[in-house]
Amino acid sequence: MFLDDEIKLWWCLGATTWRCTPSEAIGLWSVILFYMTVLVVTIIHSVILSNHETLATGPPTRRRRSMSTAATDDDDWRNLISLMVYFFTFCAGCLVWVAVGPRWVHPVQIWQLQLLGSAILLGACIPLFVAVHVNMGENWSPIPEQKEGHQLVTHGVFQWARHPMYAVFLWAALATLLATLNWVIAWCVFGSVVIAVRRIETEERMLVDLFGRHYLEYRQQVSALGPPWGCLGFDGEIMPGVTFQQYEVIH
Repeated sequence: MFLDDEIKLWWCLGATTWRCTPSEAIGLWSVILFYMTVLVVTIIHSVILSNHETLATGPPTRRRRSMSTAATDDDDWRNLISLMVYFFTFCAGCLVWVAVGPRWVHPVQIWQLQLLGSAILLGACIPLFVAVHVNMGENWSPIPEQKEGHQLVTHGVFQWARHPMYAVFLWAALATLLATLNWVIAWCVFGSVVIAVRRIETEERMLVDLFGRHYLEYRQQVSALGPPWGCLGFDGEIMPGVTFQQYEVIH
C-alpha cells in the first residue's frame, strides 16, 4: 500500500518518527498547518480589532469569589499540582524521546488512523476555527472581557455549541493524537486544551451577567461544546449547588 511505504525521512521532520511513510508525513504536516492557522488567524483578527479601535468598557471579568478563602486556596493548590504533574510528565516524555528513541513515544503506525486524524484537522478543525472568528467579528477578544457594544452571538457555528472555539481545540487534540500516534505531542496539545476549557466557567458567568435571561435560555438550548462533549459537565450548574432557575432569581 502506497500510504504505508517508506519515503525520505525529511518529509517526517527527521527524528519525529522511526519510519517515515506518506500517512506519517501527512499527519505531521496537518498538525503543523492547523496550529499555524490558529496563530495566523488570531494575529490577523487582533490586528483588525485594533484598527477598529474596539474599546473595553471595563476591566477583564474575573472569577466571582463565591467560595470561602480556604476553598479557593485549595483550588489554587490543585491547579498548581496539576500544572506540575503535566509539566514534569511532558519533560519526562521528551527525555525518553531523546534518550531512547521515537519508538518509545510513537510505538505504532496505523495509516488509516493517521489519515483520519489528518482529515479531521484539515477538513473540520481549520474551517470551523476560521468560521468561529468570522461569526464573532468584533465580539471576539483574546481574554474574557466586556466590550463596547458587546453582543451575544448565537448564529453560525454558535447554533451547535456555545463555545465552539474550545470545541475545535478538543477535536484538534483528539485528531493530533490520531494523526501522529505520538503521546508526547498529544500530551503537549492536551495541556493547551485544558487551559482553554478552564475559561468556560469565567465566560459563562460573564455572559449571564451581560445578557441575563437571554443567555440562560440560549444556554439551555445549546450545549457548551456540542456533541459528544456534554459528558465534560459544562452544561450543568453555573455555580456549585445553584441551578439555572436559582441563578436567574439571584440576578
